[in-house]
Amino acid sequence: MDWLNLLLGVGVLVVVAIVWFAVYYWLNPHIDKPDGKARITGICGDTMEIRLEFKRDKVVNSSHWTSGCASSLNCALAAADLAIGKSPEEMLDIDGAVIRESVGGLPQEYMHCADLAAETLHAAVDDYMKSVVAR
Repeated sequence: MDWLNLLLGVGVLVVVAIVWFAVYYWLNPHIDKPDGKARITGICGDTMEIRLEFKRDKVVNSSHWTSGCASSLNCALAAADLAIGKSPEEMLDIDGAVIRESVGGLPQEYMHCADLAAETLHAAVDDYMKSVVAR
């Protein structure tokens, strides 16, 4: 009976993990050919990636990824969402403070997550601008 309960518990955990990953990737689709992208690893060891798609010099789609904690995920999501509808120049106004405010504040030990998200967003904008200049 104990083995059956253990097996059932493991099965439930596997199903929950599969559903979580499916929902996460469905809600945050990956942009295959971004106009601007950046992947940065912060001093905390978290890696963030932001991809931007532009139309008429405004962001029309964005995606994010992070290897970090929930605060890192929230900040990457906020940075990607704040970019929608903005020009490259407008996105340079999105800094760590704007992202912290967007997520409703962060504990002191996670303040760097917002700064990493802003740095990653700005690097994605820089990547886009380099491709525009190269055209």
